[in-house]
Amino acid sequence: MYGIFLINDAGETIASIGWENLKGDSSLFGGFLSAVQMFIKKISGTEIQELRFGDLKLLVGTAGTDYVVTLHAYDDPKAEAHNQEVVKLVNDSADIRIDDGFLELVNEMVVQESQQEDVEKVRSGLRAWTSDELDEAKKAASDWGKKVF
Repeated sequence: MYGIFLINDAGETIASIGWENLKGDSSLFGGFLSAVQMFIKKISGTEIQELRFGDLKLLVGTAGTDYVVTLHAYDDPKAEAHNQEVVKLVNDSADIRIDDGFLELVNEMVVQESQQEDVEKVRSGLRAWTSDELDEAKKAASDWGKKVF
């Protein structure tokens, strides 16, 4: 995940991290997203949930009346899960003043949790592989022992 942006319904960027991964002004980005959301809502009754351009993908969720936008690599398989987790954490923190520091902590939590899941998958795979190999080794040793003794 490259960045997180919290934008209110007036188009003001409340908090953001990772703006350096986009070019331009973060306040213009908030206004742009808000304007596009209003336009799409007026013509279709729905809101944008995803924007793609180049190698980047923006996923848009809502937390109350605010938009939570996460920035990802176009082919990031965990993008939707990360976006949903960020939206959940922002929604669960409605009574806290959200700022850039808060979003930095949220980013670390989401990415670290995702990496921890990968580590656990590798560990459990190694344990299974090791126990299978160990069982085969025990059987081979037992068979050898029966032949020799």
